[in-house]
Amino acid sequence: MNSAQCNPRSDAPPGFRARPSIITAFSGYEPSFNMVKMSQRIVDSVPEEYLQGLTEIVLTNTGALSRERRRSVTKARGRKVRIKEARGLYHPASQQRGAWIEIFVDKTLTGWGNSWLGRTRWVCEAELSDLLFHEIGHHIHFTVRPEYREKEDVADAWKVRLQRNYIQQHYRLIRSLIRFLNLGAFVDSWSAKTSAKMLAKGAISRAEHEENVRRKGLNHS
Repeated sequence: MNSAQCNPRSDAPPGFRARPSIITAFSGYEPSFNMVKMSQRIVDSVPEEYLQGLTEIVLTNTGALSRERRRSVTKARGRKVRIKEARGLYHPASQQRGAWIEIFVDKTLTGWGNSWLGRTRWVCEAELSDLLFHEIGHHIHFTVRPEYREKEDVADAWKVRLQRNYIQQHYRLIRSLIRFLNLGAFVDSWSAKTSAKMLAKGAISRAEHEENVRRKGLNHS
């Protein structure tokens, strides 16, 4: 399948912004950073066509789950996963509610443990964007670009595409420096090797790895 681009055309009226509301629902938990502002920055990088019908992004924590939901399960790649162990969930639209995304911030930010690096804003935003783009990928798959393959693979592929788009928007200085120093080939090689190592460790899916190496040169073009 050809890699989709993040430059869709929209028939929405001029000035219309189809952006989901970002709300918090924490219980006994206080993130280190302003997660609403951080999430807004991430979501604002996504082309509007891909957000049509997505009404809310709820930032919460596992401590806010009811007893019933703690015992509930969801499915990922054919396996049952307890909701209390999930980092995020995509909820398609229903008769009662529009499509929405649920992010468990405490689970999302635990990947780096108690290391100082894991407490930096840059790493927190990277972890949050990784999950948010994946869940938005589910929305794109469900409402905009249906594909007949494993839904988690589709979401992973869209995550990489949206991450590239995000980097293009917010890290122009770094990309300019890479071009100036003629480091494009080195960056591509390092990125591909890192992705392969993460795949071998089971840290990413094959779909994500293939999307990582598919379009070389984008981050410094």
